[in-house]
Amino acid sequence: MTAPRHLLFLVSGLLGLSLLSNVYAVSRLAGDRAGQTDFAELSTRRFEPAFGRLVRRELASHASELRAAVVDLRAARGRMFDLAAASPPDPAALEQATADVRVAVTRAQTIFHESIVDAARRTALSTGH
Repeated sequence: MTAPRHLLFLVSGLLGLSLLSNVYAVSRLAGDRAGQTDFAELSTRRFEPAFGRLVRRELASHASELRAAVVDLRAARGRMFDLAAASPPDPAALEQATADVRVAVTRAQTIFHESIVDAARRTALSTGH
């Protein structure tokens, strides 16, 4: 059984769109130190400068955890794209692979988000709020 051509294009397009917004930010995390600094600075530029520095310090303290999350994300994405490239793609395997990508993206995002919250807690403690 083969999938209709328009369905394959639709699935490919949806995969591309769903990952496009995450790929840039998360792939920057896996780069060299300059890339990590660029990501952290870009991500915190709207914060008050002192708070942004705290967030960047929190991120740096989770660098190994963040690198592992990005390695997992790259592996999950690789599996997903390999499965999507099969002819015909296995819908059940592809569904699991896309779920694995979402889990990996969520893990990386959680580390970033927790760093923001931890920095806010430190700020609140130091100001007595």
